[in-house]
Amino acid sequence: MKNTRGFTLVELLVVIAIIGVLIALLLPAVQQAREAARRMQCTNNEKQIGLALHNYHDTFNSLPPGWLYRGGDGRANYGWATNLLPFIEQNSLYDILDPGSTPLYSRYTSSATATDKQLLQTKIDGYRCPSDITGDLNDKIKFGSTRHFDIATSNYVCNEGTLPLVKADEGDGVFYGNSFNGLRDIVDGTSNTIMIAERDGGNSTVAGKNYGAAVWAGVGGNNSIGQEHVARTGFRAGFQVNFDYAAAGGPENMGKQMSSLHPGGLNILMCDGSVRFLPETTDRNGVIIPMARRADGVVFSLP
Repeated sequence: MKNTRGFTLVELLVVIAIIGVLIALLLPAVQQAREAARRMQCTNNEKQIGLALHNYHDTFNSLPPGWLYRGGDGRANYGWATNLLPFIEQNSLYDILDPGSTPLYSRYTSSATATDKQLLQTKIDGYRCPSDITGDLNDKIKFGSTRHFDIATSNYVCNEGTLPLVKADEGDGVFYGNSFNGLRDIVDGTSNTIMIAERDGGNSTVAGKNYGAAVWAGVGGNNSIGQEHVARTGFRAGFQVNFDYAAAGGPENMGKQMSSLHPGGLNILMCDGSVRFLPETTDRNGVIIPMARRADGVVFSLP
C-alpha cells in the first residue's frame, strides 16, 4: 500500500502560530495606513474650506462672521459654516435655509417641522473628519439650553481667539459675533494666524464625558461661552490640544478646545489657506495663543 503523510498536530500549531505573528506584525501597519488616508482626507477638507473662505472674502470683501448676532439673549444663531454653504456646492441647502430671512432660532424650536429638522440634520461630508467617531447627528453635547433635537455634526471649528466671547463682543481671534473681519484685519499675517481647526467627539477617560465635536449650523445660544452655546462652532486658544480636561477636574472645558482623533495632534487651516499639523505637545502660551490672535505682534516659530 502507498503511504500518505499529513501534518502532525505540532506542525499545524506551529503554522497557526506563525500566521498569528504575521497578522500581529501587519495589523499596526494597516491601521497606520488607514489613519494616514483619513488624515489626508481631513487635510483636503480643510483646504477646501480655506478655498471657500477665500472665495467668500473675494465676493463680500470680508470673512463670514463667527456667528450672526441678531439680538435677544440665549438665541440660537447661524454660524460661519452655514454662511459658507454656497461656496462648498451646497447652494440648494443654503437657499432653503434662507439664513438671511429665517434665523436659526426660528427653526430650532420644540415645534420645529419635519422639514426644519431634516434641514438642520443634513450631513455635509466636507465638514466631517473621517477619523472622528461621532455620529451624523451630534448627541455628544446638547445644542442650546434646551435640547429640542440633535442636529448635524461638524468637526471643524473657527478661531475665536483667547477671550470668553458672547453676543457681539469683539475678540482677538478671527471670528466672533458679527465679526466680518477681512484679511486686512489679520495684522500678524495670514501665514501666522489660525483660521480653522478640528474638534472631535472622542470619549474622555471619565465616563460620560467627551470632546463634544461641533455642529455646522452655528451657536446654540449667544449669551454663554458654554459647550452648548458659542463653543459649538468655534474654539478658544487658551486650552491645550487634545487635553482631557474632564480627567483633570475641569469637565466644563470639554468641547471648547481644539481636538482630534489623529494620533499626536490635529490639522489646522491657516488664514493663507495652507494646512499644517499641530502636534499636541505644542507650547500653548508660546505658540498656540499667538497663532490664534490676529494682531498681537508676538514672534513665534510655526509648528
